[in-house]
Amino acid sequence: MKMTSTDTVSDIDSFVGMSVYLTASRGIGGQIRQQPEDFVVNEIYKEHRALDGRYQLVKVTKTNTETHHLVRDLSRRLRISQGRVSWAGTKDKRAITSQRMSLDSIYLEAPFTLGNAIVEPIGRSDRPISLGDLEGNDFSITIRMVDGAQDDIERAVASIIEEIHGTRGVPNFFGIQRFGSIRPVNQLVGRALVEGDIEQAAMMYIGKPFPDEPEDVKEARQRILDTNDFKEALQRMPIRLRYERAMLNHLVKRPNDFDGALGVLSMNLQKLFVHSYQSYLFNKMVSSRLARGFPLTTGFDGDRVWAPDKGRVRTVVPKNINDVNQSLAAGRVSVQMPVPGYETELSDGVIGQVEQEVLMSEGVDLAAFKIESCPRLASKGVMRNIALPVDIGFTVAPDELTNDQVKVELRFFLPKGDYATSVLREIMKTRLF
Repeated sequence: MKMTSTDTVSDIDSFVGMSVYLTASRGIGGQIRQQPEDFVVNEIYKEHRALDGRYQLVKVTKTNTETHHLVRDLSRRLRISQGRVSWAGTKDKRAITSQRMSLDSIYLEAPFTLGNAIVEPIGRSDRPISLGDLEGNDFSITIRMVDGAQDDIERAVASIIEEIHGTRGVPNFFGIQRFGSIRPVNQLVGRALVEGDIEQAAMMYIGKPFPDEPEDVKEARQRILDTNDFKEALQRMPIRLRYERAMLNHLVKRPNDFDGALGVLSMNLQKLFVHSYQSYLFNKMVSSRLARGFPLTTGFDGDRVWAPDKGRVRTVVPKNINDVNQSLAAGRVSVQMPVPGYETELSDGVIGQVEQEVLMSEGVDLAAFKIESCPRLASKGVMRNIALPVDIGFTVAPDELTNDQVKVELRFFLPKGDYATSVLREIMKTRLF
């Protein structure tokens, strides 16, 4: 199966490893996130409330607010450390999102407003919220500024969705948010960390400018790279870039302590750099697989498939390939590829060749993910499903924000850890951010 879509993958998608489309139908184009109301996300949870308990459960509904900034502001409002606030997943900023959080040893009786967020007490629990409590997310996403007659767009969207259902899903790529929507630098910082260059990692995060950034930010970043003058850089760096300024503050006091500069960031953010580099390698492996004509929901020699009912992974070999592919067709198992780390065992056979060639092209030694220069960020690696099954509903209507275009509203559920942008890019086939 070769890619036959005539749409060109955007530069930013290719930059983070997503170099192919699965579906052949032309995309509808359009724009997302024209207003926060166009991107609505609601978390779906396994219930674990208790009549009483140490932790206050709250529902947080936020508009155009970044999760980590909300947590910081919430901790200040309640006069507690950020470590006493727990949540399951980081949500998009330019959106309306609803998510659950737990507050350690806090009692709230009434909702309150915090900036662009509403914090509503919903019960108590005897344990904090964790990722394991989250089942997934319901999405309602509006694509605007779509050119074409309403009937034509309806047929186009229906055709793409039919293809997605026919291939039993879309590529389960890590979306651009993993890397930075405007400034996709996270995987570059992660690569420097894996290669043991802490200075380069810190300077990359603070200094590397990207074309879509505001001019004042690009100038400040470039000045850092040109001069290494941290004091001047701190004066130039806009107040809104809190993480960069925190690192610069440290470097003004200790100019050669680049590990310490990274250390002023939260551990979650530090680990995200390494995880982003791993995600980039996974994206490249899936793209390479598709480009070579190996479908996502067909098992080939060397493939590994996850059987959730048995809780184990099977390796595809000639004697079991027919049985495995019957199970894949029935949706009982799923093909996986590695998000590489120091414990990753590459596949055998033709699929193993795909994985190895990606790592060789990137100059990756899996043992380097132990990150001996910064062992707190070491990563073992995991396996990830390469296909993302999705049931998509949609409506098409005139776009009230423009005069002669239409809008498409998509509705779907995705399990935790999967990206709505993987669905959107197949339907739109244009740059999303």
